[in-house]
Amino acid sequence: MAIPRFILATVLLAFVPASMVFAAAKPATRGPEIYSQDPEANDLFLKARELVKISDPRSGGKLSNARAAIELFDQAVKKDPNFALAYVEMARAWMSLDYSDPDAQPDSVTMPEARSDLRKALDIDPKLADAHLLAASIAYNYDFDWDMAGHDYEMALSLQPGNAAAHASYAAYLNSMGRFDESLYEIAKADAIAPSWSIDFTTARTYYSMRNFSKAEEYCQKSLAKHDNVLCHVYLGFSYIAEGNRDKALPELEIAQHFSKNFGAAAIQAYGFAMSGQRDKTEALLKRLFSGTEFGHIVSYRIAAVYLALGDNSVALNWLDRAYAEHENWINQLKVDPVIDPLRTDSRFRALMRKVGLN
Repeated sequence: MAIPRFILATVLLAFVPASMVFAAAKPATRGPEIYSQDPEANDLFLKARELVKISDPRSGGKLSNARAAIELFDQAVKKDPNFALAYVEMARAWMSLDYSDPDAQPDSVTMPEARSDLRKALDIDPKLADAHLLAASIAYNYDFDWDMAGHDYEMALSLQPGNAAAHASYAAYLNSMGRFDESLYEIAKADAIAPSWSIDFTTARTYYSMRNFSKAEEYCQKSLAKHDNVLCHVYLGFSYIAEGNRDKALPELEIAQHFSKNFGAAAIQAYGFAMSGQRDKTEALLKRLFSGTEFGHIVSYRIAAVYLALGDNSVALNWLDRAYAEHENWINQLKVDPVIDPLRTDSRFRALMRKVGLN
């Protein structure tokens, strides 16, 4: 029979001098995490990661931090050319510059850099879980190669089963494929490993896709209690709209718009106005969105949603075709997004679904 750990510890302490017990009781000083055997490269990598943490516009960050991180990652790989993880993180930082913020860059600039860095990482270490996770993200968000995305998510998890981010990312993919039970299963795994506001958001989005709007609201609020973020304000607003509760939806979408000040968030607010029958406000905001660079580059999928809310399905489909042609990552929600439901029986929409590979 195994001896319980606390009993074993008590027995052992009886034979240890008191001076050693007190010395052992002092908190240990942890050194910096080691990712590269080159101390300078490791230090640059750690500094870059800290900048990445405060760069995500969805959490109130600034893209200038991502740019600064890229410079540090680049210095790190010059110090240590075999630093595969630094290449992966640099690729992720490049991809983060593709948000619809006014200071963002188009994916025609960011994605070649990201793909190049990913290839270098995989050449150095073909079994690096983070590299396969990034490959899956590119296949899922940009290439619409659903089979390849699933393969790389599963590869990442086979290499690193305890990676909470990998389970949560795979759950988001499964949700987009309409595989809701599997999505919730992966979310539960992620939550058991490392609970976070982003995992709560992934849960909310899956329930939203399932049309379980009350559950979606519950998890949005749970996420916001941990960390204020634009995604949960958006999906809380979407859930309220889906339930017909426009009075509660509009404040959430307004918060999201002021939070991010980018094209996507502003177009989502326009969708809220349109769904509430406020056509004048909708058209005024659309005019601002198309008048210049105040909000960053156009997000065609979100404009399609506005025209759907205005009842102009034909124009909405034109914008969805453009979103597909421009490889907007919102297209990965096409199969499950309740906002798109008015188009489900339209022959043009069905043709688009076949083209996207989401039958």
